[in-house]
Amino acid sequence: MGLFRRKKKESVTGILPLNIEAVFSSFGINILNSDTVRIAIDRIANHACKLKPRHIKKEKDALVESESDINFLLKNAPNHIMNPTTFLYRVVSLLFINNNCFIYPLTSIEGNLEGLFPLRPRTVEASKDETGQLFLKFFFDSGEEYTLPYENVIHLRRFYCENDVFGGNGALSDHATLIKTVSINDSILAGIDNAIKSSLQIKGLLKMNAMLSQEDKDKQKAIFDTALRTSIKDNNSAIIPVDLKADYVPLNSDPKLVDAATLEFLNEKVLSYFGISKPIYLNKYTEEEFNAFYEGTIEQLSIQLSEEFSRVLLTKEEQKKGEQIIFYSERLQYASWNTKVNAIEKLMGLGLMSLNEARSLLGLEPVEGGNKRLQSLNFVDQTKANLYQVGEEQEN
Repeated sequence: MGLFRRKKKESVTGILPLNIEAVFSSFGINILNSDTVRIAIDRIANHACKLKPRHIKKEKDALVESESDINFLLKNAPNHIMNPTTFLYRVVSLLFINNNCFIYPLTSIEGNLEGLFPLRPRTVEASKDETGQLFLKFFFDSGEEYTLPYENVIHLRRFYCENDVFGGNGALSDHATLIKTVSINDSILAGIDNAIKSSLQIKGLLKMNAMLSQEDKDKQKAIFDTALRTSIKDNNSAIIPVDLKADYVPLNSDPKLVDAATLEFLNEKVLSYFGISKPIYLNKYTEEEFNAFYEGTIEQLSIQLSEEFSRVLLTKEEQKKGEQIIFYSERLQYASWNTKVNAIEKLMGLGLMSLNEARSLLGLEPVEGGNKRLQSLNFVDQTKANLYQVGEEQEN
């Protein structure tokens, strides 16, 4: 791999097993054979990759961006082959494929963060040493194995309930409930394909009204085929004359197809598993439909990303000072033009939004001097309300 340069800790030796089935395997990759699953994951990842990760710190009473290496990587290039958008797309895709996603923070010998790498292990085992520290042992398709302290790995999870460490069903991300639906859907589609093929094959029988040898039968069939092809080519017709020596007996093919309601039911079961609706799946959603998708799927994901990145990338002392990694969703909010204008009017009046921030919300480029915040004079400090209303002097 060439990524794992973190210094080994003394507690790596003498590993003890956990009292759980602490093994993760990426069996979930099979679900991508379903086009519905693949598109559903793509929709979620395409929206989630619009989140803006930032390293934030407290400065006086305000939250400001840190000028740290962490913030630079999050804003520009988490690693040498991914920008922030592709990085988040991959992270979210791996999470929904495997119910787990592991991200390794690569550091220099001096301890400086150099990159963030989403991992694709074949299997992961969890264990504890004599001191109770948790470790993850990664097995890759290349045959390489690496053991890392859990505290050094960013770990995202879905369906985190049955296993103490991993997301998924009993630590194996086999998507058992989903695969049932996907398998039924696949069988139905295969049946439709076979029905169509069968309807395009044998259309009728040529009945010969005499005792003929096999050689003569083949000659008569060849004559019939030639006459049919010639009629279609020259006359654009499938009608040909047949004498008393043969009769054409048509075969009526009536393949039974599954009704649309059943197919719709199966697709909706798959979409519900991933937390998306049909309008989101088809990219034809209203403001209300998108807000429901955001609150039901994306918002929880952004919170988990923020908390997990903060846990691993920031020290306890930095977190105590109020530093955190936040995945902002400002680029993700979907609203109609009227909703945006109404929001701008209210927020700018309260001094919560600058002119350039308002322009950005409308998809317009920033202008010079647009970072000023304007505020309506209709609002006043509660403690000074009497001074404005009845002219009372403020008591010292």
